[in-house]
Amino acid sequence: MQAIYDLVDGRVFWPPVVVPFGLDPFGWHGERESYREICDFALEKCTLLPKVFPLTNPLCIGRGRNEISSITHIEENNILLRKYELRVADHVLSMEEVQSPGDSSWKVRSRWIESEDDFETFLGLIDLPPSEPDIDAVKAKEVQIGEHGLPYAEITDPFAIVSEMFPTDTFYIKILNDTERIERLISLTHERLVACIEALCRDTGCPFILRLVGAEMAVPPFLSPDKFLRFEGEFYRQVAEIASKYDILTAFHCHGHVREIMDDVWSMGYNFIEPFEPPPRGNVSISEALTAAEGRGIVFGGIDDVTLTTGTPGEVREAVKRCLDDARCSKKPFILSQSATPFHDPLPERAKENLLLFMDLGTRG
Repeated sequence: MQAIYDLVDGRVFWPPVVVPFGLDPFGWHGERESYREICDFALEKCTLLPKVFPLTNPLCIGRGRNEISSITHIEENNILLRKYELRVADHVLSMEEVQSPGDSSWKVRSRWIESEDDFETFLGLIDLPPSEPDIDAVKAKEVQIGEHGLPYAEITDPFAIVSEMFPTDTFYIKILNDTERIERLISLTHERLVACIEALCRDTGCPFILRLVGAEMAVPPFLSPDKFLRFEGEFYRQVAEIASKYDILTAFHCHGHVREIMDDVWSMGYNFIEPFEPPPRGNVSISEALTAAEGRGIVFGGIDDVTLTTGTPGEVREAVKRCLDDARCSKKPFILSQSATPFHDPLPERAKENLLLFMDLGTRG
């Protein structure tokens, strides 16, 4: 944990802080035999930022006249189905997610807004109470981690929530030809999320990192930098101000093309930008990112998770060497990490060996 605060305070040391991103020896990963060796290495050598989810409600709608309920059952082939329902008078709105065997991630099968009637129903839901954050979950995770690191409290931003309410192609068409209504729906979601985040930062009473996710849906190539600021800027500025007021660290999460919006994010006051994927999936090198940061925050990432999943040991060595060389020469704070959490169980042997190699090389500098 202290290593994180040292970086935030501008103290740079070598070898760098190494974070096996998303790895949780105290939760899902620690319960699986195929991750045991990785968890043991990480507990001994690395800084840990396991994720915790203080908002389980997908739309951040709290208790009131319109409440979200969910049911889960097993389908054929052991696929897990989770269905959410929101009843509005005689209109039932729903969303379905599925989880495949061996994969802990959930994939959306059907969306909340499949018709114009659904869209109008959501626009009519004003003054909804926000969800109450699960403060106890964050506290429990902080106790589990102890001196190994900090909890990463993950919250989806309003643009990402709204974009996932529609079929993807429908949403981006409506951004262009139905902009006013899309902005209204984002604004309603924004209000609920800000209220929830304020409660989380004010009342949790232990250190954590507030991690906002979803910006990759609103940056190039999806939208231009000016449209990113139009749809997302005010929310991110507000959250940074709230977190700063309560001395909570903040992380801006965005895959892909972040070159064009880096300066805006640092200017808002975020402590971390991550995961800085290398080209071709990203569009900025670690060296360029460190230079652009100018000491305003911590550059975090550098290793494409695909390299760890499918690459050779030689490719992993080259990827880590490139990041370490860039960071060492800059003399600026840097966290070496992969770009995504490993989700599959059992973990393939190649991925396991590559993760161990990545952590070993990083911690030796």
